[in-house]
Formats: sequence, structure tokens, C-alpha cells
Amino acid sequence: MLPLKEEILHGIYDTFAEWSTGLTFACKKNCAVCCTQNVTITAIEGEVIHRLIRENGRELWFAGGLQKKGTTCRPRMTTNDFAGACLQGEDVQPEQYGNMSSCPFLEDGCCRIYEARPFACRCFASEQRCVSGMSALLPEYYLSASTAVMQIIEHLGQGEYWGNMLDVLAALCDLPENRKYATLLSASFVDQSRVQLVKAKPLPGFLLLEDEMGEIAPLLDAIFTRKVGEKTVESILNGR
Repeated sequence: MLPLKEEILHGIYDTFAEWSTGLTFACKKNCAVCCTQNVTITAIEGEVIHRLIRENGRELWFAGGLQKKGTTCRPRMTTNDFAGACLQGEDVQPEQYGNMSSCPFLEDGCCRIYEARPFACRCFASEQRCVSGMSALLPEYYLSASTAVMQIIEHLGQGEYWGNMLDVLAALCDLPENRKYATLLSASFVDQSRVQLVKAKPLPGFLLLEDEMGEIAPLLDAIFTRKVGEKTVESILNGR
């Protein structure tokens, strides 16, 4: 049985996938232009990836991938920090703190952790085939909806690690269930990854335009009203 937060996370993934079925994407197998190291995740998403690796006995392969991490800069603001600043009228700009090198979990253009991939990877898509140096083509409401879901996932993981995917994954190697990595990664590598991270923050509100709500409201409603046991996701997120 999955931990409660992981069960909620998988429900969010499923709900977003169902909501986005009306869009036609150009993304195909082996299309990996967008699969870079510039991905942010929460600790909960990282734990899902670790669980996949443990269950498949791929610790050695995984540790090798982590050590291919490029240079990253410590983020100053999480997604919810940024949203909160915008809602307060502050003049802030999105940060660039990732690395555009290829994701180390790609092999022959295919993601080897695909079933456990984080939301940042699940929502990234394009209505036209991507080429290096060209931006993805997506409706504005889709981008806003994706940001809103990232905010909800961050709220779910508030108080825990948030930052670059490879830094979060390395930091989680200290958990008892992941101690098998201890002989595969140096303590200094894990420590250096940990200092790059910040803590996930609670949801301050959404950055949504009124004319987008017709498309986005059904998604948010489906997420918040989804049942986990006898409670809705909204009540759990609100601590009830």
C-alpha cells in the first residue's frame, strides 16, 4: 500500500492526464529534445522514483546517472514562492537554475524511469515537433494549468526538499530505505546536492486569468474532489 501523499500524487497525475486528452501533441517515443536536467521536483516525487529503482534493483545504474549531474544553481524561489510574490504585486522574474544538458536517465532517446517520471516531465509537451533551440508550442491555458498543478504538488510536499530533480534524488539517498546507495555515492556528493535545495511551500493562491478558468476549473475541481479513502484531496491538503 502506497503512503498517503504518494497516493494523492498519483491521483493528480491521472487527473491531469485525463484532462489533457483533448489536446493533440506531436510528442512521440524517442522524441527527447526537451528531456534535460532542467527539471524541478518535490521530495514526494523523488521518493516515487527511488521506489521504482529499488523494486527493479537498478541502484548501481541509478547512482551512475546521478553522478552525471551538471552544475546547478541554488533556487531562491519555489513555484509557490514565485506565485506568492506575484500575488503580492512584487516585480519578480522566473529563475533559471537548471542545466540544459541531456537527462542522465535517457537511453537511446527513451526515459528509463518513465512510469515514475515527475510532473514537470509529464506536463511538458508540444503541439509541434520540437527541435533544439525552438520553444514548445502550447496553449496559454495549458501552461497556466500545468503551473497550478505544480503548485498543488508543492503544497502536498511542503516543508520537504524542493529543487533540481538530480539534487533532490541525491539528497534522498540518506533515507534508511535508500541506504544501499551509501556505498555507491560519496557523502560529499550527497551533501553538495542537499545544499542546492530549498523547502517546498504551501499554496498561496493561483496565478490564473479569468478567461482561462473555463478550461482550467474542471481540472482543479477534479483534483480537489477526488476521494482518497473517505476524504477528498482538498480536505487532506487543508489538514482536515
